[in-house]
Amino acid sequence: MGVPAEIDPLSRIIALLRPRVLAWRVIEAHGSWAISLPANPVISFGQVIEGTLTVAVGDSNPIDLICGDLAFLGTTEPWVIQTGPQPRPIDFMTAIADPGLLTQTDDPAPVITRFVAGAFVLDAPNMTIAAGLIPPLLPVLRSDVAAERLGTLMHLVGEEAVLARPGRSLILDRLIEIILVETLRLHSDALPDHAQRLLAALRDQRLARALAVIHGDMVQSWSVERLARHAGMSRSAFADRFSKVLGTSPISYAAQWRINQARSMLASRDMSIAQIARETGFQSVSAFSTAFSRSTGLSPTAYARSLATAI
Repeated sequence: MGVPAEIDPLSRIIALLRPRVLAWRVIEAHGSWAISLPANPVISFGQVIEGTLTVAVGDSNPIDLICGDLAFLGTTEPWVIQTGPQPRPIDFMTAIADPGLLTQTDDPAPVITRFVAGAFVLDAPNMTIAAGLIPPLLPVLRSDVAAERLGTLMHLVGEEAVLARPGRSLILDRLIEIILVETLRLHSDALPDHAQRLLAALRDQRLARALAVIHGDMVQSWSVERLARHAGMSRSAFADRFSKVLGTSPISYAAQWRINQARSMLASRDMSIAQIARETGFQSVSAFSTAFSRSTGLSPTAYARSLATAI
């Protein structure tokens, strides 16, 4: 029996990241140009619709993209996209705000490049999860069957981004969630080790059932024996398989999931620390504070204060 859709663990993880669209534009560039972005919490993505361009992330070798190709650029490395001899790069968000900067050239017959480009940000408390799920550069070539599907989704994002229709923010955020899920499940071989492990576990029906109950009920005090019963396995076989596939024990995974949820709740500022402790399955505020401090290096109060200072 598969995992019910309403408690699908991958969906819960994407929801925890809370992706939100920042900007989206169709950009036209003439002649030689370059756009750069330093390492930061923004994830950029786009599709070439005319011409070619080159993407370089960190110190890795550049990748050429042609018309129809897509690319997702993660948050762990700075990147540059360009065409022709490298001029002084323009900041990505500046180019998004004023695309006309890229059409200024003295060439009477410049090479024209057109591409759609967007950026979204993830919920700050859980950027460590994103770093383990999304690679610095993930190209999706037009020859890949996934390119057409993802391209359709990105086209919908573009439509919503330029039209001020009711419900736009909600639709944009949900479309980005879908794009993230599609990217993770269709390109698992190009993802970081943590993401590959998670997706491998979700493909295993027995482990997926255990992950579903861990994610779906934090109040329960899960033991290896109880999780094994949900998975339909013996205790020893379940513990061994869980650790081999996910690289951590079932109890450690459950504990870290509670802490990740607590971080998100602290960021929302909608609940007291006592409420968060109860919602995440801790028997007391003291037990919650001890576990949270051990995981993050900060007390819950100090962590919430650090988020407020960062805004």
